[in-house]
Amino acid sequence: MHISLDCIPCIVTSYRRLLAAGMVPVEKHEPGMRRLLSYLAEADYRQSPPVLARDLHRMIRRDLDDPDPYAGLKERSNRMMLDRLPEFTAAVTCSADPFDTAMRLAIAGNAIDFGPENQLDVAEMITRALEQPLAIDDSALLRRDLAAAGKVLYIGDNCGEIVLDRLFLEQITGVERYFAVRGGPIINDATIEDARALKIDEIARVITTGDDAPGAVPEAASDEFREICESADVIIAKGQGNLEGLLDSELNIYFLLITKCDLIARRVGTRRGELVAVSARNLPPVS
Repeated sequence: MHISLDCIPCIVTSYRRLLAAGMVPVEKHEPGMRRLLSYLAEADYRQSPPVLARDLHRMIRRDLDDPDPYAGLKERSNRMMLDRLPEFTAAVTCSADPFDTAMRLAIAGNAIDFGPENQLDVAEMITRALEQPLAIDDSALLRRDLAAAGKVLYIGDNCGEIVLDRLFLEQITGVERYFAVRGGPIINDATIEDARALKIDEIARVITTGDDAPGAVPEAASDEFREICESADVIIAKGQGNLEGLLDSELNIYFLLITKCDLIARRVGTRRGELVAVSARNLPPVS
């Protein structure tokens, strides 16, 4: 998926949010913004959004001399969701359909994202996920494929969100489970340290994409990640970044996400702000 001009304001807004959060010293605000705008003016828009974001955030980390400026935010997100984990676990355990409830909670967790221009209310999304139909619901196909699967790869997205990913992953039994995270710090995306801190490695083999893009980009990923992708019977990919990086793949992928911009909403065939579980095989053709 190539970069759209619609992506540019979102990138600038994301950087402004970084400034507003106090993660950048005041004296670096204007020079940093000028470097960002200069980079965007020269960037190759034929690349995918995660690749552009990766290169931009490498530049930001160099400017700040900070390998992980979002570390505090990520820790708070994980703690926020861990504090509510007993509530979420009870909702799944008491549900007439634990698989469906856990999947919906995992999708709602995709609201925890520091990148997009339009921020979402996590509590509101959790309520919607549990009480309303999904805008696109291919979960029956997902269940069917999981029942016949031997190996499943679950590609995570953001910190906090991965607390609910683990809850859903626990519902996927009888298969060889892999959980993939980013290969290095990028925005508030989960890394291998986050996955281990939440003990996801106790229920799945935790791997990384081998790359620090905020999305799985096969051409930039490690050999291990590509090999597991190609051998997995089912891939569950969380969030817009993973969709943007894997959209052109012919693998058996199910995208679980909240549509956070009009561009992605149109691509999956719904409106912005909707919760979806969509098979790559059912995505509308590119117009």
